[in-house]
Amino acid sequence: MKLAATKERETSERERLADELADLKSEVRALRKERDDASSALRLADQVNTLRRTITDLEIEKAKLVEDNDRKIRETEHKVGLLKTKQEHEVENAKRETKLEVREGNLTADKERFAAEMEFQRKHLQGEVERIDGILGKILERLPNINASLSGRVGAPAKVKEPV
Repeated sequence: MKLAATKERETSERERLADELADLKSEVRALRKERDDASSALRLADQVNTLRRTITDLEIEKAKLVEDNDRKIRETEHKVGLLKTKQEHEVENAKRETKLEVREGNLTADKERFAAEMEFQRKHLQGEVERIDGILGKILERLPNINASLSGRVGAPAKVKEPV
């Protein structure tokens, strides 16, 4: 009986040890699971941090691209404004030049008309002078020719004494 009791004790001791071993194995599995979960959580936290950095980098890159695009738009609008101003100045210059050309043409035409008028006036005046010269010449031919000679002294008359 001792043997049976010892066997029974050994069996119960084995069962108890097997139960303890099973408990320890389950605890080891739970700890491993916790460790894996913790490392998964750390990996997830690292992934979250990496994703946040990526998001921040992408936002910065987007802001740079938006600013570059806005700058290009502003430069384009500025260039368009300069071109409009340049075209307006060119149009104004063309108008001024056209007016100046017209005035110069009118001035040239006025000079030509004035020169023609002056030539006409000279010819007309020359004709009048010749006509008057002819008339005066004929008048002078018809006037009597008087040649007179005078003798005597030329001077103031002598004073006559008055009777007293």
